Amino acid sequence: MPVTDLQRACVSIAEEYLSVFRVVILNGPRQSGKTTLLRHLRERHGGTLLNLDDEQTLQAATSDPVAFTGSGTEPRFIDEVQRGGDALVRAVKAEVDAAPRPGRYVLAGSTRFLTTPSLSESLAGRAGVVDVWPLSQGEFNGRSDSFIDHAFDNPESLSSLRASVSDRADYFQRVCRGGFPEPALMRTTRSRRAWFRSYVEAIAERDIREMTRINEPSSIRTLLAYLASVTAQEHNTANTANKSGLHRSTVSRYLELLETVFLIHRLPIWSRNLTARVVKHPKLHLTDTGLAAALLGVSPDALARPVSPPRGPLVETFIVNELAKQATWSENSVRLHHWRVSGGAEVDIILERDDGQILGIECKATDTVTGNDFRGLATLRDLLGPQFVHGIVLHTGHQNGALRFGDRLVSLPIAALWEAGA
Repeated sequence: MPVTDLQRACVSIAEEYLSVFRVVILNGPRQSGKTTLLRHLRERHGGTLLNLDDEQTLQAATSDPVAFTGSGTEPRFIDEVQRGGDALVRAVKAEVDAAPRPGRYVLAGSTRFLTTPSLSESLAGRAGVVDVWPLSQGEFNGRSDSFIDHAFDNPESLSSLRASVSDRADYFQRVCRGGFPEPALMRTTRSRRAWFRSYVEAIAERDIREMTRINEPSSIRTLLAYLASVTAQEHNTANTANKSGLHRSTVSRYLELLETVFLIHRLPIWSRNLTARVVKHPKLHLTDTGLAAALLGVSPDALARPVSPPRGPLVETFIVNELAKQATWSENSVRLHHWRVSGGAEVDIILERDDGQILGIECKATDTVTGNDFRGLATLRDLLGPQFVHGIVLHTGHQNGALRFGDRLVSLPIAALWEAGA
């Protein structure tokens, strides 16, 4: 299926925001599908599409941002808006303040440029933000994954899932494929790795250079490759500095840059002061496991070997990323965390709803689940009581529906993430 034919689950959110906000912001990494989404919205609503990757268009935007933002019919769709700088965003603010009606601009950016305090304040109350991640597994099949909503609102429905066609081999294929539309649809591992190599090179040489003065972008690439090897682990800057050979302050600065261009994200620690011994470090994840696998030189066959150190971390990052994608369009507003008590219990993923309800998820790159895999979830359940909705162990086995391991504790195959509600 061509990339342009893949339907995005977040399009309904973008449509909703276009009807109520003056400005809609599409945030996400390069090549995640923002331009395709802009074109889709323009086909539905008309208007003017401008891409600042075009040098002539960029010159027009930077030389006279006021005239640029007022040109063309509405809605005005501006792609790669971060290249226009602060002045362009302030010109958009002035335009929408002069005529405060909804649906005037859609701004797409490949960096967190619009989340800097000065600019976010400029558009506060005027803009709705839509996160555009790489494709979810359901989106590859033309569906909006709804696991989060089922798990919170009707967890018993997960017990009736039909037998999944996915097995270990399929899961490892999906992990190495990732979600970026173009490489995911390539047929060979070699072409996919070449695409990711070029992708990282372009971001290091272009986007990061534009944001800051870095004379050696190769250091960014080296750091990203190291981070791929420690994805799904709690991040410690001092350890990373020692392993990468970079100064600690340089590591901190580069991490911020990699987060700004959406190549990494952090899963913060969760706590309600249940104990004073909660570990404070966030877990760090690469935004796409296809990218991580390419940086590590890992194939599906390599992940299937009896001993495969990257297997567990890559499977965990894959699950975290699928849930983070779903969280952008779920009817339940949720935040993702992890939980670990020093020397004690831990849970890979905590989903917390606005009303305080909690879903706990453990990630296992194994086909067999035992009672020991639920120790952290059982501890969390006992601490939270009725606010604990369910504890789920997701695994690579082939299983029909949920297997119960006690009160509100079940195991499910990973495919439940995209097959629930299908």
